[in-house]
Amino acid sequence: MSAIEPKKGILFGIASGFVAITCCVSPVVLVLLGVATAAEAVTLGDTLYYEFGWFFRTAGLIVAVIAVVLFLRGRNQCTINGALRYRWMLVILVASGAATYAGLFWFTKYLGIWFG
Repeated sequence: MSAIEPKKGILFGIASGFVAITCCVSPVVLVLLGVATAAEAVTLGDTLYYEFGWFFRTAGLIVAVIAVVLFLRGRNQCTINGALRYRWMLVILVASGAATYAGLFWFTKYLGIWFG
């Protein structure tokens, strides 16, 4: 195991967590860019999260699966045995993705509470 492999797992996990929470982060970005008001952002965030949240979380899961497949294919280990050998990569990816999702969810939720 080289030193770069855990970093790839963390990077892919952050990417998948960010994709999964885009429904909540994108309205905040629109407010910070001055494109939308805070009230519009709250309405958009609620609509995206409660009606289409499953879509964003599924997209984050797809990004994670693609990352794992690309990682295993790059090592010619795209088999069940290869997946078992590199299961630590899956653990790192899932942990960093979940931490990213939870952290950004917490941030956007309490940002609305603090400034709402």
